Amino acid sequence: MKTIIICLIAVVVVACLYTVVHRILINRATIILRRQAQETTDAAVNDSLQTLLGWDRSLNSQLVADVWGKGVLAFEYHFDGDETRDAKLTPQSLNKQLGNYANDHQLTAVNTKFSVFKVTDWWQYEGVLHIDVAYILNEATAEYVADLKKLKQHSK
Repeated sequence: MKTIIICLIAVVVVACLYTVVHRILINRATIILRRQAQETTDAAVNDSLQTLLGWDRSLNSQLVADVWGKGVLAFEYHFDGDETRDAKLTPQSLNKQLGNYANDHQLTAVNTKFSVFKVTDWWQYEGVLHIDVAYILNEATAEYVADLKKLKQHSK
């Protein structure tokens, strides 16, 4: 009887250890992917804004809230909206320039029906322009962009 109890305890301990190690490895892989995607998206946005606005600034992004899921690769940029007042900076022009950047750097999306980068949100608050850009590198981000599209259609 003692042997059976010891075996059961050993199985539970091994299962717990496996779960913990697996979770650590998955989280680490997600963090690495997010960091690489953020660096790529930052480079694309900075290059696109340099082309569109002619400035030499370098913006750093912040991750869009995790409420959409841990694998979503969407990043927020913000800067003084007055800097773009005379420029022809629009979500459409930025999307087009981001597409050019993706083509020039041979970047591909997870699915051919999506562009590589997508401006998912654009608003101005207290003179600060906020732009959200998704890097559609995985299925979670593709679903995020599709969900946002559905939300925008239902809110009209």
